[in-house]
Amino acid sequence: MTVWLIALPVAIAGWIWLMGRRNARLTRPPVTDHTGRPLPTSRFTYSDGETVDLIDAGEGPAIVLIPGADGIKETFRYQIPRLARGHRVLCADVRETITPDMRFERLAADVDELMAAHGVRRATMLGQSLGGSIAMRLAVRHPDRVSALIVANSLARVSYEHVGLNATLLVPVAMATTRYLPTAIGRFLARMWSRLNVWVFDSSPGADRVIDYVFWSGPRTVHPGISGARVELLKQEDLRPELAAIRVPTLVLKGPLDRYTPAAWAREIAELIPGATYLEIAGTGHCSHISMPELFNRTLLDWLSAIDRPESAEEEDA
Repeated sequence: MTVWLIALPVAIAGWIWLMGRRNARLTRPPVTDHTGRPLPTSRFTYSDGETVDLIDAGEGPAIVLIPGADGIKETFRYQIPRLARGHRVLCADVRETITPDMRFERLAADVDELMAAHGVRRATMLGQSLGGSIAMRLAVRHPDRVSALIVANSLARVSYEHVGLNATLLVPVAMATTRYLPTAIGRFLARMWSRLNVWVFDSSPGADRVIDYVFWSGPRTVHPGISGARVELLKQEDLRPELAAIRVPTLVLKGPLDRYTPAAWAREIAELIPGATYLEIAGTGHCSHISMPELFNRTLLDWLSAIDRPESAEEEDA
């Protein structure tokens, strides 16, 4: 019995290490343009030495896309080619290095630096999940940078008040089975997580897109310590008191099946930002932009066409 008490934890730790090595070797499929050709990527170094990969594509009014806690530009693989047909799209990975003295403010400052270095004075901000939180902070602290704001499945603070005897409690299990089981078993279980709307999975018609993303582009390719450190920065903050200061057209998009960041959080954001529009991407969960990208893209483009934006493309990129 004593031998098993020692051997079992060692075996589990060894397995997790092996699976972590496997995940670290995964190569994310490139983001492609509307013809299927890979879009070129470049590198950018922030003032503190952190270097990130980015895509700068298209011409026209600028749109800056900000990924969520996973922090990878590939999360917008269905948005970049569509938006780049009429806009200049700038999308960078979120920084990996999070130091103990760093504040959430740093992530907004990164976007400000990125825009300045690429000659973008003002832009529409589109943030997914934690990326929406970054976009909201930027709109408060650097209002001159933001001409319009779109936040999708976002949160103004980290809370576990909604955790009860429901599928939300299965999130850590879903994360573990995705990251640390053989792919065939993990994908089989992912279909169950999709039916239960657990974590980033959902029961939408596009559930398989989310599963593919999780296993080949998203969470499985990112060390959980990195994504967790990004979330920890937001844990220090509560953005709600400052949202009334946002004075640009704002769209709050929500997947109503999302139990990871509940719809009530998005409705609260929409209520706190003056004049904000709240729209749901029917039948989707936390990754609306992946599970139902056609509907997601059409909804945000229709909204952009409807709002009054007097700035010309030259002013946006000046």
